Amino acid sequence: MPPSHIATAFALALVAAVADAAMGNAFSSGPTADGNFIRLANSTLVVPEAPVPQVGLLSLWAGMGMSNGDLIQALVESYDGVADGECGLVHGDWCTYASVLEIVGCDQEQLGGRQIKTKPGDHVTLSYMYNDRTDAYDQYVYVNGVQTSNYTSSKGGKALGWGTAEECQPDYPCGLIPAHDWVDVVLELEKAQPNYSDTFGNGGSTGTLKTTDGGKTWTGSKLHINEVYFDYPITYDTPICPEANATTYTSRANRSYTVGCDIRYTGSDIKTVGEKSGKIADCVVYCDQVEGCVGVVLQDTTCHLKSSKGQQVSAQGVQAAILQ
Repeated sequence: MPPSHIATAFALALVAAVADAAMGNAFSSGPTADGNFIRLANSTLVVPEAPVPQVGLLSLWAGMGMSNGDLIQALVESYDGVADGECGLVHGDWCTYASVLEIVGCDQEQLGGRQIKTKPGDHVTLSYMYNDRTDAYDQYVYVNGVQTSNYTSSKGGKALGWGTAEECQPDYPCGLIPAHDWVDVVLELEKAQPNYSDTFGNGGSTGTLKTTDGGKTWTGSKLHINEVYFDYPITYDTPICPEANATTYTSRANRSYTVGCDIRYTGSDIKTVGEKSGKIADCVVYCDQVEGCVGVVLQDTTCHLKSSKGQQVSAQGVQAAILQ
């Protein structure tokens, strides 16, 4: 898994909140100066394609670390299978909703508003606004300009930092996360802070925020988040050649494959998928999700998903797995 790139003080509010998750590429900002805070934060995610393979729980979000330990983070989530919540099965799509990771006693609780399914290409706008009357933050989510979710939270807390995130939950691979963009970003501080840009961090991202009013309002037309690959955790069992040759491998989908080392099969390809890890188990994940796939061949950095086995032939350095 890639190391976390969220290096500025925005990360301090995340450490306890997402300590068990793997964090990907990001733009981050904060902390604000003493006595200052973020009153308003608006940003729009252009929703990318879902990761392939679709196995783990991936969350894309723009969030604010709060002085009371909460984390305001409207979520755009991708996962495999049926998960709890209103979105149900979202394979290939995403589930979007207003949310906060809130400190409750000694524990944390994920709370939020209505969930709605979104798809690649949608524009999801996240708007966080401090409410002077309630001393809390009102959170609104819009999909293609239509409000779909809202939530009010973090009473008594002040936002000290803002940033984007790619969060992959532990014990699952999130696969290849496509590059994506956050556009029309606006941060409004309580007081002008001309040197707020000194707190900005770009880890695997490009673009920045600028001010034209002395540091009270910071805007950016686009923050581009680069592609990143989340590998399987090292605890996940995977066949290693040449020792695994002619052994049986049981996939996460509970299907049995015969592993072959230094061989390939000549049957027809259903499709090919780039695979950077060099692990035949990662190719098997793709096969488990494609109807009609009877096996895979990993050659160089490409998984060949097979609709038929064909003939077995020698091929130095090539790995294969065929359904039993």
